[in-house]
Amino acid sequence: MMDFIWKVVNVVVLGAIIYKFAKKPVGNAMSSSAESAKKLISDAREAEEKLTAELDEMRGKIAGLEKEAEQMVKTARKDAEIEKKRIIEEGKQEIERMKRQASFALEQERRKAEADLRHWIAEESVALAEKELKQEMNQNQQNKLVNKYMDELSRTEGAA
Repeated sequence: MMDFIWKVVNVVVLGAIIYKFAKKPVGNAMSSSAESAKKLISDAREAEEKLTAELDEMRGKIAGLEKEAEQMVKTARKDAEIEKKRIIEEGKQEIERMKRQASFALEQERRKAEADLRHWIAEESVALAEKELKQEMNQNQQNKLVNKYMDELSRTEGAA
């Protein structure tokens, strides 16, 4: 049992020595660990608050950008509608211009055809008139010749 007592005394003495020499560094370490844990928690809270503020700011910016994007889409649609109307109007004007141009060309062609027809009718009329005059002249000449021979015959009969 003595052995046991000596072991207990040794442990108590060793504990007292450790306590005397380790109390201050262990206390400091424990104290600094507690302070560093508090600082770590404080830093974490500050970081969380900062991140929350940044997140709120980003959400605000995103909302602003969404509104801006909606406005841009609305403006683009309005501009597209205006451009569509302009293109349609230009198309209508171009169609009207083409109609006027075609109408003018058609009128020119009609006038040319009328002039060509009049020219042809005039040429044909002249040719027909020449033909009829030639026939009349031949008929007149034949009548004159017949009359001349008849006169000469009558004179020769009257003289004989």
